[in-house]
Amino acid sequence: MAQDRQRDAADAFPLGKRPPIGPEAVVNPFQGESLGFSPSEIFKTILMLPIFLLRLAILAAALILAYCSVRCALIGVEDPLYKPFSRWRRILLWPLRICARIAMFAFGYVWISIKGTPAPRDVAPIVVSNHVSFLDPVYIFFSHMPVILSAKENAKLPIVGLFLTALQIIPVDRAIRRSRRDAAAQIRRRAIDNKWPHVLIFPEGTTTNGKALISFKTGAFAQGLPIQPMCIRYPHKCISPAWVNRSMPYVMFRLMTQLVNFMEVQYLPVVEPGLRDLKDPRHFTETVRHMMAASLGVPCTEHTFLDMKLAVMAKKLHLPPEQLPELSRMEKLFHIDYETAEAYLKKFSAMDTTHSGLLHIVDFLKALDLPLTPYTMQVFQMFDTSEKNYVNFREFMAGLAFVSTHTAFSSTIEAAFYACDQDKDGFLSRKEVEQALVQTFPSLGAIQIEHLFNSLDMDHDGVISWAEFKKFLQMNPEYLAVILAAYPNLLKAPVN
Repeated sequence: MAQDRQRDAADAFPLGKRPPIGPEAVVNPFQGESLGFSPSEIFKTILMLPIFLLRLAILAAALILAYCSVRCALIGVEDPLYKPFSRWRRILLWPLRICARIAMFAFGYVWISIKGTPAPRDVAPIVVSNHVSFLDPVYIFFSHMPVILSAKENAKLPIVGLFLTALQIIPVDRAIRRSRRDAAAQIRRRAIDNKWPHVLIFPEGTTTNGKALISFKTGAFAQGLPIQPMCIRYPHKCISPAWVNRSMPYVMFRLMTQLVNFMEVQYLPVVEPGLRDLKDPRHFTETVRHMMAASLGVPCTEHTFLDMKLAVMAKKLHLPPEQLPELSRMEKLFHIDYETAEAYLKKFSAMDTTHSGLLHIVDFLKALDLPLTPYTMQVFQMFDTSEKNYVNFREFMAGLAFVSTHTAFSSTIEAAFYACDQDKDGFLSRKEVEQALVQTFPSLGAIQIEHLFNSLDMDHDGVISWAEFKKFLQMNPEYLAVILAAYPNLLKAPVN
């Protein structure tokens, strides 16, 4: 009976029932596997220190040689990212491929096992790869020298940016949606034009240990062109060659103090798009993704690279990093961006004082400085659709996103402001705020009222302007949810 009442309360929320976000992924693809420093590992590492220093010198020499060769090859190039290099200029970039192979050798990858055959460009101009470590691009450099997609800001990085320029990357500005459409157009143009090398696409994310395959964006698949999947594995590893759970210097040190590391590359058969794939690029994407997952023997998730960034942020905030919201799914449901997701994570961390990753009603109300009432309970139940009496970050994020992206969000803020503004002077006085709070929460104490007023009065001038009221609720949509639970008629209230 209690669960039925909880479900009815959630369904009766004025904005309607929050869209289901589906079950949590059973696999965390960003949880790297690596051995700790056992006594035998410490002894082996000490013995390998001279070889480590030698490998470090080889790596440095390879980087210097590669940098100089790329500098020479790019002399006279005015627009390297949008005009294909001539044949002779691409020949000048061959030292980059050689240096990339030397770099792999320096990391202990003496031999790389290759299965299958890479398809000629005229058969499959687009290659897709599971991006499982920071070493994958190094292998790609010396084997393909392809065109890849990369964040626009990466081309401005020192040294690395120069190498990316030599690859003639397709720059993507994540903050601008139009940039993604332009990138899809660039993929098609470069895949059709024979003057460009292969176009290589990584998943929108990174697997660190072969546990999961992460979503592809549909841009490369919307072209209706044949695609060759390429799978990269790191068997018999002592440490995951990924950087999401450990710092890059640590990973490099552990790799370079192993006697030998192993890497396997497999080229899968070319996938020709069918009639349904031509009409539905997402279906084509899933076909290729599941084909690669079957080859790797791993499940698929909806995580992206941005989930990995959130996991790193969660670790800094002392939260369990394994609770990932699957931002790709959240973006489809609520159209929120990474900056908003990061702000929600920080809010959740501030509420979760025990850093358990689970937010109970007591902590929720303490953070809001509000008492337990049918209104506040209804809002919490809107978050807790799984009826566990607590919410994790994924549910918390979905609840906030549901409220803040609702079509009635802005108009309800305005209606709430004018409902509190009794004298219609365009400002909320301390008395007006107190009257509204006491009317809604009779048990609210003077200290709580003072705290809420000070939170709204951002410039501390003794009154709350429309701009302050709007900004506060935009930053804290959970308060608007409480207002709506108490006054559902605000959804239909006329505003000035």
